[in-house]
Amino acid sequence: METITLEKRELLGKKSQNLLAKGFIPTVVYNAKGDSTNLQIDASAGKKLIRVATSTTIVDVKIGDKSIKALVKDVDLNPVTEEIRHIAFFEIDESKEMVFSIPFEIIGISPAVKNNLGILVKVLSDIDVRCKLADLVPSISVDISGLDHPGQIIGVHDIKLPEGMELINKDLEQATIVTITEIQKEEVVAAPVEGVPVEGAPAAAPVEEVKA
Repeated sequence: METITLEKRELLGKKSQNLLAKGFIPTVVYNAKGDSTNLQIDASAGKKLIRVATSTTIVDVKIGDKSIKALVKDVDLNPVTEEIRHIAFFEIDESKEMVFSIPFEIIGISPAVKNNLGILVKVLSDIDVRCKLADLVPSISVDISGLDHPGQIIGVHDIKLPEGMELINKDLEQATIVTITEIQKEEVVAAPVEGVPVEGAPAAAPVEEVKA
């Protein structure tokens, strides 16, 4: 679990861009009640956090004498330089259920892939669930060791969600997570051999011998 320190931010709006030159990244922390607090983080600490944070990374945040747990919800990057311009955190209420986006983790080896019978295609990368912080897991395992021929799939209905988790969108129960597709074989066309007519080509006209 990452631990970071956020400081009170005086510069707001467009003026907050000046923080970047001073070695800070503007941040905001908001919660389910709609409250928000404008803060800032040391640029080096912010860059380190973004490199490792995922949709399920819980961050211990210190704001003065207060400590909270939060998720990194949004990162604004400069489209040209990819410099971090702003980070938004969502404060977690540990007593209440929240919606989390949990990534799928592929485990095992597919016999179909191992034996060059097909290619593994990942269709769904994550899924939204509702749970309390205590029931949160970093990922949901999808075992592909039973996929031994093309056409097989593993769907959301084939996996068991961890205890305390509830699927948000019930329509996704029939969605495909991974599937095995056939390997497309390239058709090899033989090059024509000199002197051998190509099938379908018009026959060459006979050449008359001219005697001197």
